Amino acid sequence: MTDGASRFLLGCQALHSTAHETSKPVFRRLFQEWPALDSRLERKESAMAMSAYLRRLRERVGHDLLEIPSVTVAVRDEKNRLLLARHSAGDVWVMPGGAVEPEETPADAAVREAWEETGLLVDLARIVGVYGGPECTVRYRNGDACSYFMVVFEGRAVRGSARPDGQEVLEIGYFREAEIASLQMARWMPEVLSDVFRLRQRREADFRRPTWCPPAVA
Repeated sequence: MTDGASRFLLGCQALHSTAHETSKPVFRRLFQEWPALDSRLERKESAMAMSAYLRRLRERVGHDLLEIPSVTVAVRDEKNRLLLARHSAGDVWVMPGGAVEPEETPADAAVREAWEETGLLVDLARIVGVYGGPECTVRYRNGDACSYFMVVFEGRAVRGSARPDGQEVLEIGYFREAEIASLQMARWMPEVLSDVFRLRQRREADFRRPTWCPPAVA
């Protein structure tokens, strides 16, 4: 069992767990206009918190680009505000989440990461969408490069007390849709936020439509 999974199980035992707003186009616009709005696209992030599994990989491949499966959780409170966390890596606001451990299901990873980063035990309801691409690529100050493939869940907090972990996460809070656009966010956030705030208007998970086609057809 991984260190992260062990901490998650201990937290669950300690907690004795049991388990709309109309969307605005602001985040879709932010996603489309992001290169013009943000001059920090090539900024190097501080080193990420790394699991034993990723450390072993890095020992073998060095700083080369790694494709990493990851999860994110959109958690709303009773006022329909969205939970965000300010990460020490890059000093940007994101939704709680992180990498999926080997042989861990995405749902378990989402619940574990939310617990580790925020102290909240989350009940997952559905999938918002799946994401990847250049916006999900991060180059860290130590030279490591990661491209994250992300599954985003929607959920609600059922146990726990919101608090940052003090290492990966420096600050957490609930924000209304209009308040989020003024925050310093990770590059992938505008696209995901647009889908999160449109979620109640649709029933299916979202994804960016493909642009690739075979060379003979292009």
